[in-house]
Formats: sequence, C-alpha cells, structure tokens
Amino acid sequence: MIYRYFILCLAAGALLIGIQAPNLLTQYKQRLAAQYAEAMVYYRQYQAIADKYYDGEISGLIEDHEASQQPAFQAEAAIIRNLVQRVQTFEQQQRYFQTDYPRQLWALAWRHDEELMTGTLEHYSFNVPLNQQAIATGALFALALVVLFDTCGAACKGMWRRRRRHRYTSRRS
Repeated sequence: MIYRYFILCLAAGALLIGIQAPNLLTQYKQRLAAQYAEAMVYYRQYQAIADKYYDGEISGLIEDHEASQQPAFQAEAAIIRNLVQRVQTFEQQQRYFQTDYPRQLWALAWRHDEELMTGTLEHYSFNVPLNQQAIATGALFALALVVLFDTCGAACKGMWRRRRRHRYTSRRS
C-alpha cells in the first residue's frame, strides 16, 4: 500500500519536472540567442578588420597579434581567439536546436554548453505551461520513471525471493 503511494508521488513529481522541460528549453535557447548576438557584435568588428587587411581570414589577424612585439597586441590575440571559439560554439548550439522537439530535448540534456546551462538554471523562472508539448513531455517522463522504478523493484524482489528460497533449501539439506 505504501509502495503504491510512493509510486504515485514519484509519478506526480516526475510529471511536474517533465512539464518544466519545454520551459527550460525555451529559456536556454533565449539565453543562447542573446549571448550569440552579443558575441557577434564584437566578432563582426574583428571580421571587418580581417576582411580589410587579411583577405577575410580572422586567423591571420590572430597570428599577427600573436607575433607582435607589443604585449597588448599579444594579449588581444587570446581574446580574439576566445571570441572566435565562442561564436563557433554558439553556432553549433544553434544547429542542435534547429531540429525536431525530441532532438532538442536530447541536445539540451546531453550537448548543452555548461556556461549557458549554469546561467539558465541560475536565472530560471518556473512556469507551468499547459500546452501539448509540456503535458506530453511530463506524462512521458512520469511514465518512464515509474516503469523504470517498477522494473528495478521487481528485479530486487525477484533476487530477494531467490536468495531466501536458496537459504531455505540449503538449511533443509
């Protein structure tokens, strides 16, 4: 009896967590878009310099900064390189989220950018969106968790029964 109540509470909790998944996805994508837009403001400026003096190769700009005798330019090379890597990371992240909804959830769970996810979770605002995606995600998450828990419980019970049966038959022998 208590086991069933526990399962119901587990399912309700999983449903609430699953309902938040579309909201988390939306907030992550918004943070991604905002940080990408900000990075592109500075990237375009460096790219314009590269277009003018290095035939569009930003790597040439970075190499010249690294080879410079002035420490300020050498230090700026690392900043430009980090900016280029950041823009590339954001572009890759955006490609992950231009797919169907299940793949977007998969990318959010397994291929997210740690910095973006940390910022999203720190500033996360809980909403209860009762749209079709949120309800379906919550129900599937709850169902998966309950089935997983029931399967593990059944496996543990089976092992416990075999162990008790084995102990009982070994005592009788």
